[in-house]
Amino acid sequence: MRTGDLILFNGKSVVSWGIKRVLLTRFSHVGMVVELKELDLMALFESTTLSNVEDAESGEAERGVMITPLSNRIRMFKGKTYYRHLVGDLSELQIARLAEFRDMVRGRPYERSQAELIKSRYDGPGGKNEEDLSSIFCSELVVAAYRAMGIVEGDTPSNEFTPKNLAHKMIEKYLVPEYELEQFRQFDYE
Repeated sequence: MRTGDLILFNGKSVVSWGIKRVLLTRFSHVGMVVELKELDLMALFESTTLSNVEDAESGEAERGVMITPLSNRIRMFKGKTYYRHLVGDLSELQIARLAEFRDMVRGRPYERSQAELIKSRYDGPGGKNEEDLSSIFCSELVVAAYRAMGIVEGDTPSNEFTPKNLAHKMIEKYLVPEYELEQFRQFDYE
C-alpha cells in the first residue's frame, strides 16, 4: 500500500446495506491510504459516521474526518475490504499539498446535509451539488484530496462522487494522464 491507494468497504450493517441499496453498489464506504512518516504509520484518511474509531493523531474516538491506522481499520471492519492501487509517482510537492489539505479538513464533521448526500447520487433536475467542504462524506473527501494533490482535474464538485464512482470507471475520466487506478481487488488476509 502507498499514499493515494483507495480502500473500499462492503459493510454488513443496516446503514451499510442502506447506502449500498441507494447507490446500487456493493461499496458503502471509501478512504485513501496515507503514509505518515512522522508517525511511522500506514493510515486510512477517511470521513466516517463511526464513533468507535480512534483518530491516530488526536487519540480520540471521533466522527467525521480522521486518520486511522490502516491495519486496525481493516481488521476491525465487519465486512469485506477491497483496494485499488494508484499507479503513478507522487512528488514531494503533492505529498506536501496532501498534508496541507489534511490539516485544513482535520476534525470536520461527517456530512450534515442529507440533500447533498442524495444529490451525489441523483443527477436529474436540481440534482447538482455546489462544492462545500464544511462537512464531508467519504468519497467527497477522497476526491477533494486527489484534487488538492493535482491527481483529479475538472470542475465537477467533489461531493458529486460516491463510493461507486471511485470503485468503477467514472473517476478515471477525471484523473490527469499521469495517473490511473488499477481494478479493485479484495484483501486476502487470513
